[in-house]
Amino acid sequence: MKLSIGIGFVLISLGLISLCYFLNFEIFFNQILGLFFILSGLFFAYLGLKFIFAYSNYNRLIKKGFKVKAHITEIKRTLLGEGNLPDYVIEVFYKHPNNQKIYHTEFEYFGDVNSNNLLKKGKEVDILIDPQDPENIYYESL
Repeated sequence: MKLSIGIGFVLISLGLISLCYFLNFEIFFNQILGLFFILSGLFFAYLGLKFIFAYSNYNRLIKKGFKVKAHITEIKRTLLGEGNLPDYVIEVFYKHPNNQKIYHTEFEYFGDVNSNNLLKKGKEVDILIDPQDPENIYYESL
């Protein structure tokens, strides 16, 4: 019985190999593999450009941002403070130095707010405002 099953599998595999040879599936698989590499390359290029633009935006904000005082209105604990996710979301409001308009926005904080004496509800913190988008702010114990 085992011998006949073995012979049957050998014959099926030879049949599939000859079928691939006569139908030229090699071109089909090369096209699928090429499409996979093109899509993978485009995905990694997208991620790379996204990180490059985020880095240049961060550097522009650090160099040309307006430093202002922001008033903390709320400190909320996030549900999933693990890995790359923030532990807290801190809501602040501040007055833009050029147009005197009041903005209300929030920033993410990684760490424990209880150990940081500067981050308490009702206190003021220093933030950097993006000159192009005033609601884009940066805080890191300036």
